[in-house]
Formats: sequence, C-alpha cells, structure tokens
Amino acid sequence: MMKSDILILRGAHVIDPRQGIDGVTDVVVANGKIDFVGDASHADGEVLDLTGHYLSPGWIDIHVHTYGTLGFSDPDAIGIYQGVTTFVDAGGAGIGVLDEFEATMSGLHTSLYAGPFVRPLGLIALNFLEGEIRSLGNIPLSDWVDFIKQKPGLVRYLKCNAMGNYGPGSLKISKGLAQVLGVPLYMHIGEFQQHEVTESLAMEAFRIAEPGDMITHIYHGNLGKVVDDDGKVLDIVRKAQERGVLFDVGFGGYNFTWKVAEQATRQGLWPDTISSDLQQFNVVTPVKSLANVMTAMMILGMGLNDVISRVTDRAAKSISLQDEAGTLAPGMPADITVFDMIDEPLVVADCILHKRTASQYLKPLMAFKRGKRFDSDMDRAKAESNWLVQFSEEKTPQRAKLLTGPQKVFLHDLAQALAQVAWSITPEEEFDYDEALELQRIFHATRAHHALPLKACLDAIYFSFTDHQFPIQAGLFIMCQERDSFFSRIREICADQVAVEAL
Repeated sequence: MMKSDILILRGAHVIDPRQGIDGVTDVVVANGKIDFVGDASHADGEVLDLTGHYLSPGWIDIHVHTYGTLGFSDPDAIGIYQGVTTFVDAGGAGIGVLDEFEATMSGLHTSLYAGPFVRPLGLIALNFLEGEIRSLGNIPLSDWVDFIKQKPGLVRYLKCNAMGNYGPGSLKISKGLAQVLGVPLYMHIGEFQQHEVTESLAMEAFRIAEPGDMITHIYHGNLGKVVDDDGKVLDIVRKAQERGVLFDVGFGGYNFTWKVAEQATRQGLWPDTISSDLQQFNVVTPVKSLANVMTAMMILGMGLNDVISRVTDRAAKSISLQDEAGTLAPGMPADITVFDMIDEPLVVADCILHKRTASQYLKPLMAFKRGKRFDSDMDRAKAESNWLVQFSEEKTPQRAKLLTGPQKVFLHDLAQALAQVAWSITPEEEFDYDEALELQRIFHATRAHHALPLKACLDAIYFSFTDHQFPIQAGLFIMCQERDSFFSRIREICADQVAVEAL
C-alpha cells in the first residue's frame, strides 16, 4: 500500500461508544476505510495532528428534510459541512415520487437514505391539511414492495403523522404497510400544521408502536405531550419505552420545548436518538444544526459520551445501518467527525423562543467521508438561497440557457398536455391534493413519450422557473406556478427549438 493511501489522524480524544473507546489515541485510515484505532507511531502515511480536538464516528441525523417543499437547494450544507456524514430524509417523498427523489438527490457527499411518507406524494406543507385521511389514496402495495426489492437499503423507515380526526385507523394502516415492507414505523407526534383538532392521536402512536418503531418530537409542547398537566411522564409513554419503542428528539421548528424536556428528563425519560428535523427556515433558528441540538441535550444533563452515542451507534442501529456506519471498527467506511468542545457560554432557544445557556458547546471542525476530508462551514446552510424557495417570476433564469434541445421539446409537449387542465394556488386557498396528483400524472405520462432520463425532465422544469435547485415533486412544482405565466415561460424557452423541430 502506498504512503499516499494512508491517513493518520493523530492525537485526538476519540469517542466510539460501540467499541468503548474514550481517550486520546490515533485513528488510521487506509483506502477510505478504518484500518485501526490505537497507537500509530509505527505507521507510515500522511499525518494530520488533531491534538486538543475530539473525534468520533461520523454523525448520523435520522430526521432531516432534503427533498420536497421543506428541503434545501444544497443538502450537503446541513450534512457533511456540519459534521453529519449520514442523514435520512424524513417523509419528503412517498411512493408516488420516490423515483423523483432518487433521481434528483444523487451525487451528494453526505450519505442520504429515505424515510418515505405513507402518502403517495410525501409531505406537502403549503396550504394542506396533513391529517386529511383522503390523501392516503389507494395505497399501492405492489408499488411499495417492488420499489423495496429494486432499491434495497434505500428505505430505512416509513413515516406517518399521528394527527387527524378519523381515529387511529390511519396509524394502523401505516403500521401494516411498515410490516409488509419490513421497516420500522416512524411516527410524528407534535404540531398539527394547519389541521384543527380537539384530540391528539399521539397516545394511539404509543399504543400501536412495537419494538424498534420510533416516535419523534418526544419533547414537543403541543397537544399530546409525553407529560400530564402536572408534568408527570404518562404511563403509556413509559410502557412504550419499556417494550422497546425508540424515542427521537426531532427538534424542528415547532416540536421542542425546554419545559417539557426538563420535566421529562428529570424523570429519566431520555431519547434513544438525537435528530435535528432541519427544514428550510429553521436552519437559521431555532434548530441551526445537529450540533446545536446535541448541545441542547447536554444542557439537560446528558453527558458527552451519551450524546455522541445517540448520533452514532444508537442512530445507526435504529435504522439498521450498524454494518455501514456508527463506529470506527476496522474495515468500516472512514466516516469521521472531528469537533471541539468550546468552553464558552451559548444561548440555545427552544421552539417558542424560551432560552437556556450552555456552559460549553459542540463545534464541528471537519468530517471525513470514506476518508475524504470536508472542512466544516456552519454558515453555508444559512444562505437564503439554500432554504427559501424563490420562483423566478419576472425573468427567465439564466440556467434555462443550459437546457438541451430534447429538454425543450419535452417542455413543449408537457405544456400541450397541461393546456386543458386548470390549476391555481394562492396563500388564501386550501391546497387541492387531487389537482396536484393530476399534474403529477400528466408530467410522467408526457415523460413516457421521451427518451430523456427522469432527472433531465425534472431539471427542465426546475431550470425554467428557479435560479437555485430545489427538488420538489413535479406536480407540486407545476402547481406553484401561476398558470398563465407557466405557459408564457415555456413558450419563451421553447420558441427557437420548436421552430427548428418543425422544419
């Protein structure tokens, strides 16, 4: 083996909970894999002195939003550049758009897995009532089973929301589908978006969940909390944890309150995994990063080793990824996070802007993905172009000039197919799910008549209306455009190409 193939990370305080390592030592990487952890004074290779810093297996965030209306234009900004080497998209896609998810989300430096939503289009946001039972549609079991077989390992759990006014039936349907697919059920308890409810399904989630299933937003302060009005942890919550149901933080923009977290942790109700629920605006505040959420857990009294365990070993096991991530064992991919513990006060706000102050906080310095180094950039994710979807309404984006002739022909044919369909969306109107499904159907029906790859067809519409790449479900993306402006833009882009094709 050549010297250039070996990297010696020397002198860091290494924490690997799975192997019981907690102390200053060396880590040797060879050809993108862990060679060994220990004294490397005899080893020959490139040396990186990490004296005074901490080093752990690469952090795993099991709940982020990279795809769809809640996603980012630069998903790596909340991943590898914040010290996270692996993450799971929590519900952005459903079975109706998992092919789009895979096509548009490839090429990231951070390892990305799917936690698809039970609804065909995935999470929607916009002006949509997430608890609307009709949006589950006719669940296509064959499509789900076929996708799992064709893409083994991509799907790590099935997500559903414990909300709605139709009782626990939707949760039971979701649980049944998860069992068919052989993956855990990952249930959201907490805020209800725009859905007005008088009774939470959160307690049903605790009843339905089986060992290995996960419940996220465990410290939310909305209807259906894990504590009663006196702050006592509910018996049904205790029983769920005792039988092996996993509890996840899922901080998010609406689902973490200091009051509930303090009440629960004082009674020993700690999470099994720590996740961020990063989505668009909350990367600015209050979530900011997985490191910030980890610091919040230390404010509550969790020790550093326990925090690291919940974003490495425990996180990997929760999504059955323990053979690929979560430890520095020899032969494992060299996914590594290097960080500092900064001995300075840091104010951490919860989702209702109540604040606590940490005496020290975690700060990622760099990450290694299969041995390749990425220096941390904690401000990268905060760029408005990364989290705020802005459609170019007044002028055609410059990148539309990159569209090829076949892409323009596809756009022309898509516009013709959509010409007989009416759609509209305004801040005052309730989202029309069936309308979005129809637009989605037309997009893919048109694509079927073209030899272009799916990504090229999706890029054709993305490049026509946005300066920055936000991978949103095709039907939702089209619906977000004012109808007349949509056709006008397509005519402008396709004018020269269609004239050439007609000759």
